[in-house]
Amino acid sequence: MRFSSWWVALLLVTPLPVGAGQKIRRTPWVTYTLIAINVLVYLVTLPDHSSDFGSHLFRVWGLLPLAPRPITLVTSLFFHVSLAHVFWNMAFLWLFGPHVEDAVGPWTFLILYLGGGITAGLLHMAVVLLFASHLPSTPEPLVGASGAVSAILAPFAIRYHRAHLRLIWPIGFLMGNKWGDLEAPALAALGVWLAQNLAGAFRGILDPASWGIAYWAHLGGFVFGLLTAELTGLFRDGRQEYTLEDARAAVAHGRDRHAVAVEKFRSFLQLDPDNAAVRVELAAAEAKYGSAEERREAAREMAGAVRLFQRQGQHVDAIQTCAQAVSLGLPLAFTSRERLRLSGAAQDQGDRPTAIVLLQDLIAETPDASESEIAHLRLGQLLLSADPQAAYIMLSTFLEHYPDSEWARRARDLRAEAALLADTE
Repeated sequence: MRFSSWWVALLLVTPLPVGAGQKIRRTPWVTYTLIAINVLVYLVTLPDHSSDFGSHLFRVWGLLPLAPRPITLVTSLFFHVSLAHVFWNMAFLWLFGPHVEDAVGPWTFLILYLGGGITAGLLHMAVVLLFASHLPSTPEPLVGASGAVSAILAPFAIRYHRAHLRLIWPIGFLMGNKWGDLEAPALAALGVWLAQNLAGAFRGILDPASWGIAYWAHLGGFVFGLLTAELTGLFRDGRQEYTLEDARAAVAHGRDRHAVAVEKFRSFLQLDPDNAAVRVELAAAEAKYGSAEERREAAREMAGAVRLFQRQGQHVDAIQTCAQAVSLGLPLAFTSRERLRLSGAAQDQGDRPTAIVLLQDLIAETPDASESEIAHLRLGQLLLSADPQAAYIMLSTFLEHYPDSEWARRARDLRAEAALLADTE
């Protein structure tokens, strides 16, 4: 394998994209597998490459617009004519693929890649057939992953429209480090790419002699990516993520940005009302800097979040939210049955303070509820080791109010134990 001088020069003068500034949550196995397949196919077929673009290899596996075979709509995506060709396609796939795969999932990403590549081939073929009589020579076979990669650019631009690309400019390091390590808005960079491809596509129609790069294939893949982004709700997901980022940033600024934080949290919840964790964040923001009315609203939000967590089976989060409400001094409006159930869950999780507060609220706010009987007994039992004096009083109250209870004997035994611990008898 030999590097030509122009290719080395291109690497020196062209800013190379090396990062998109977004964290991914899972390993992008599909992206890595596609890169590996493309590189492997290039290396395996390298001895068969010819300087003639219309070589036998590409005529067999590439897409011939005037004599297409259906299988070549897929096989053409994995063949490249030169090192530069495979390098730039794989560089863009490596840069954008992991983020899009993370956003849509591996199987949807694979459909996006292959579907974009097939759509790219179909549009290229349609344009060639439409203008075949104006072309100076027989159209060359279409090969390369650029159509499939173009399909990935649109979802990235929509989902991560605030992202910045990190660029390494080799020759820039000669002018100082700040010129060698650059950053550019991803949306602006992709806008330039789209403008170049639109210009190239229409130039090819106006001047058939300039026909070379398959610009229409790139645009076909890009349009397929746009449709996929719309169907998968990526714009909504991106807007939601950035709205939440803005809300949290406003919270970090304290009282001065309190109103903005609340507004952003509420905007997020309009599209995702069942997000209990964000409801907790909203309630905490309202409780910390809000008015008396906002604190009442915060208490309602907290109670709603607890119920959501329970419905979603996230019982640990439900109890942690109760504990957070207690720490913020927010009274949660629950029924006596809800409080009894939550206190039991808190006790099971080892959160004794939250269990105690829930039982105390149950007794204070719904003294005549049927759950009040067992609440007195449980509260007395919970207080036994921490505050035997209070436990003694609570158990005495139980026996006074419920002398015929089936748990009366248990209450007397616990009261006797509390008396010994408190040294009251």
